[in-house]
Amino acid sequence: MTTLLVASLYFFAPSSILPINSDSILLILLMVLILTYILPLLSVGMLKLTKSISSIHLHSRKERIMPFFFITVYYGLTAYFFSEKLVLGNALVIMLVSITATIFLITVISTFFKISAHSAGTAGVLGFFIAIHFRYLDSLLFWPIIATLVLHGVVSSARLYLDTHSPTEVHIGALLGFIINFGAAYIFT
Repeated sequence: MTTLLVASLYFFAPSSILPINSDSILLILLMVLILTYILPLLSVGMLKLTKSISSIHLHSRKERIMPFFFITVYYGLTAYFFSEKLVLGNALVIMLVSITATIFLITVISTFFKISAHSAGTAGVLGFFIAIHFRYLDSLLFWPIIATLVLHGVVSSARLYLDTHSPTEVHIGALLGFIINFGAAYIFT
């Protein structure tokens, strides 16, 4: 989702991620993909191989805590790396920090209540897109917002259809993701 978010901002709201240009976007996207998707995926796979978790689907609330902790650390390190080591637009750094905060809160909430991380993720992207669309007048994010809204509906419906979450878990995840990411993008960009 993070890689898709960065690519969408590059193509539909380029002023929000300046000074990234056409020469550096592929490298940035590759770094985001590795740091926010591949490394967390490998970590969950390693937790499964070492039998620290019983399934990569993380059905049990208690089994979600360790993988989400690792993912929070990866996102936090990515946000730090991008803010301190690279010259990136403020929106990208805010995006990474707000996603880190969302995952951290999902981890904390998972200690006592199961929450839909999928719903939080898609609603977070939606919130971020809407805030950037309001804040940057040259934004062309209307269609990505519509596509993300549909994606969020499909993902949330799938979580309910597969009986992996209750409606409350899906709605709380969506609210958490949307509020944190919309708020961070709207206030700080």
